[in-house]
Amino acid sequence: MAIPQNALIDTAEVFHFEFWLRYYFIAERDGNLFIELTEEQIKQMQAQFPDYWELVERVQGRPLSPELSQQSVVEFLQLNLESGRYPSNTVVKVLDSKEFSVEMYLFDTWVDLHEEQLMQKIYGFDYWMHAFKEWKGSAQALQLIQNLQVQMQEERGAMN
Repeated sequence: MAIPQNALIDTAEVFHFEFWLRYYFIAERDGNLFIELTEEQIKQMQAQFPDYWELVERVQGRPLSPELSQQSVVEFLQLNLESGRYPSNTVVKVLDSKEFSVEMYLFDTWVDLHEEQLMQKIYGFDYWMHAFKEWKGSAQALQLIQNLQVQMQEERGAMN
C-alpha cells in the first residue's frame, strides 16, 4: 500500500528540522551536548517555526543522545501528525517505508555534499529546505534517485 506523499513530506521535514537544530545549536557542557539557544534565537524560532517549537522544547536543556532525538521526534510526530491530520498508524507506515529511507538518504547526501557551505554561517531552516529541494531537482540528485529506485525494485523482486 502506498503511503500518502504529503505524510511522507511532513514526516521527513520534522526529522530535517531536528537535524538542522542539532547541526547549528549544539553546545558542550559538563561532557554532554545540549541544544543551546540565545534569547534572540528563541524568539526567532517561535515566530518562524511555531509548528516545530514544541519539538525544540522537548530537546532543549536535556543532554542530547540518539535516543532522545528519536524519542522526541517520534512523539512529536504522533501528537502532531496523527492527531487528526492523518489516519492512525500513518507515521509508522511512513517510517517503515522505502520512500522515507530514500528521502533521508538524499537529505544526508545533500548535507554531506554541502557541509562546507552550510558551516560558513547559520542558515535558516527555510533556506535548508529550499536548497535541498532545488538540489533534488539537479541531474546529480535525479541520477541518485533513479539508482535508488532501481535498487528498491531489485530488492522487491528478490523478496517475491
